[in-house]
Amino acid sequence: MALQSVLKQFLSQLVTPVELLDYNTLFLCLLFVLPLVLLLFKQYLLKSEKLINLPPSPPKLPIIGNLHQLGTLPHRSLRALADKYGPLMLLRLGSSSTLVVSSADMASEMVKTRDIVFSNRPKTTAANIFL
Repeated sequence: MALQSVLKQFLSQLVTPVELLDYNTLFLCLLFVLPLVLLLFKQYLLKSEKLINLPPSPPKLPIIGNLHQLGTLPHRSLRALADKYGPLMLLRLGSSSTLVVSSADMASEMVKTRDIVFSNRPKTTAANIFL
């Protein structure tokens, strides 16, 4: 008798298959809905970032950016890209954006009139170690 009542009490505390289904459904919804929401949020942030007036840029791959377009002779590849996208273009080399100036007129514009804007360099760990 006592064993049966203990067994009934134990079985009543177990999770039923219907409750287990609810937890699985919730998990699957979070598994698929959360990345979708994050993706939409990222797209929204990228749209607001695109409002900045940036120079033209060739299409890039997600992780390596435009590194695949440089080839074995980068000076010739950059010249071909400059012919297509203009003397001032933005390349994504790995995870850093690089402004490429490929004409003397644009270079003098950068050095003479916009020198304060372009005079800083990105802070790197190697520079901090040497200084």
